[in-house]
Amino acid sequence: MTAQTIQQQAEYIVKQMQNQGLEPFAVMLGHEDWLLFSSQSKVAYTPFGSARRYQPALSNLLLVRVDEMNAVRVVTQTQLDEFAASNQIL
Repeated sequence: MTAQTIQQQAEYIVKQMQNQGLEPFAVMLGHEDWLLFSSQSKVAYTPFGSARRYQPALSNLLLVRVDEMNAVRVVTQTQLDEFAASNQIL
């Protein structure tokens, strides 16, 4: 079995959420996953400044960098708002 890319992981999670009737809104990536995604997608992102941007490689969802080492999560708008209320988004 080959390792999945961040993009493949996100697409799989998006499909699962849609099958459950949820509306995916954002992909949250931790530090290590951010670096891995940047190299996998051949997109150069600076680790500084706002991390929020819509990313075509991630089903056109909002890409959000979070202050964790390893995290790949697809979340709804409500889940993102709840997370942002008590956690740092970089």
